[in-house]
Formats: sequence, C-alpha cells, structure tokens
Amino acid sequence: MWKTRVTEMLGIKYPIIEGSFSGFGTSALAAPVSEAGGLGMITAHALRTPEGLREDIRRLKSKTDKPFAVNISMSVCRDVDKMVEVIIDERVPVVETSVIRSDIVGKRLQAAGIKWIHKVATVGHALSAEAQGANAVVIVGLEGTGFKSPAQLPILITIPWAVRQVKIPVIAAGGIADSYGFMATLAMGAEAVYMGTAFMATKECPIPDRYKQKIVEAEPADPKVRNRILGLNVEEYDKVMEEKRKIPEEEWLSKLERVAASVPADVSLSKEWFYEPEETLKVAPYSLAVGMIDKIVTVKELIENIISGAEDIRKRWSI
Repeated sequence: MWKTRVTEMLGIKYPIIEGSFSGFGTSALAAPVSEAGGLGMITAHALRTPEGLREDIRRLKSKTDKPFAVNISMSVCRDVDKMVEVIIDERVPVVETSVIRSDIVGKRLQAAGIKWIHKVATVGHALSAEAQGANAVVIVGLEGTGFKSPAQLPILITIPWAVRQVKIPVIAAGGIADSYGFMATLAMGAEAVYMGTAFMATKECPIPDRYKQKIVEAEPADPKVRNRILGLNVEEYDKVMEEKRKIPEEEWLSKLERVAASVPADVSLSKEWFYEPEETLKVAPYSLAVGMIDKIVTVKELIENIISGAEDIRKRWSI
C-alpha cells in the first residue's frame, strides 16, 4: 500500500528512513527501525574503526533480517577505504554518502551490487549526484539540523522544485516527525521521508534520557531553538569553505571551526569530536521537528503511529 520507487529499490515496507547520527548511530537504533518496516541506518564513523563497524553490522544482522543501510559521511569518516571494504564484505544492501562528492565510493559500492544514496542540501547538489550515478538522493530542507548551507531552502519549496528536475527518487529530510509531515512530503513528490529527531525521541535511541526529554519539551517557536536551526552566518560559512578549498581534503576537518552560527563557540570541531555523543548533541541536538514530538515512544510505536495517522489522512482525502 505504501509502495514507492524507494520501497521497491530498498526492499522496505514503509518509505521511512532513519537519519545518520555522528556520535550514536549504531545498531541499537538501526535494528528496531528496520524490524519495524523502515530502513535503519548505522553511521560508520560512530563506530570509530572498520573493526567496530563490522561488529555492529553483525550485531544488527543478529537482531533483524530486514534491509538496513550504512552512512559514510565523507568529510569526517576515518579509513573510508577500509570501511567500504567491510561494507562490501558484510553485504550491506544500501549505503548513504554525505557532505561532499562521493561518486568514487558510490561507483565502487554499486559495482558490488549495493544501492547508493547521496545526501545533499540543495537541488543543485541533487542534480550533481544524479549525474554522478546515485540511485536516489536525500535532500535536507532548512528545517533540519546539522551543519547548514546558506543555499538551503524549506522543504515546501525544495521538494516540489527538486522532483520537477531530478529523475531519480527524491527522499525528503528536515522537520518531519509525524503523519502530517509524512503525507505532506509524499504529496509534494518525495518517495520516502528521512527522519532524525523523531527517532532520537524513542526509547531505543542510545542517548541520555535527559536529551530525549529536552526534545519533548522544546518548541520550534522558541528563539533559542529557532535561531539555532534557521540562523546562518553566511559570511562565516563562505570564509570557512574558501579556507577548506585551499588545503588537502584529509586535513580540512582539523582546521574547520564554526561552519554556522548554530555551533556553540566553546565546541572545537576536531576529528575526535565527531565520535563523542555528548558533543554531538551539544551542536546538533534536534531539528524543528520538535514541534511534533510530545512523548517518548518505542521505534515500533513511532512508525505505526505515522502510518496509521497517514491512513486516516488518506481516508479523509478520498472523501
């Protein structure tokens, strides 16, 4: 009933994908997401080493036989070549790359029979990923969390604009947490939703309960929340990106300081920082999706609530 090109391509029941998490994206959360009918996501650099990634992939396989994915954030993941070797050895069905151009890795994965999804911030980047051969693309709207691009637009504009131009499946991300957001993005032409904050507020997510409670209590209209997510220092962003272009790719992360105004001044973005869950939560704790989250539930309950609510909406539409 919820068949799209994404569900057919990935072999999942529902067009719902778990987002990647820098410090805590492990099988603890990915396995229940996959088991509940979505696509669970292990984040490679959250496991620190290729050996750690292999162990966590096997841990996930022991908990579910459903499809899952591994994220490789190209600018922060150590030992990318070895991580890719593990992914191929372990026959991971889907890989998401992100942050920078990833076609070399993507083509290598595709040659091994793995579906390649690339995550971007703009329609222009989505078109580039399509030209490079990606099987599908995740586009993150301005409502999302993480490092921001001054070129990002809200989902309401981004997704309809993207599907007019991009021929491969488009997956919507940023501010989606309930059946209304799910149905809205599908109606705009997306073929799956990609959720991070909503899955953080689940019982299985391996972060402290106090952070989950903050998500429940947060309001998107609160200036502290709104400005952190939507506020961009364009001049600072351009300066950082220009500096990045002048140095070798493997060195740029250690020189990267604040990419956006949302990053607290007392957080140093070293390579080590990306492996610390507590620091990850300080910089990118949640998106504007907090407005749709009012309690902590299990992963299964979250997905079932979204689907049952979407069914109700669809019935109203049919009337």
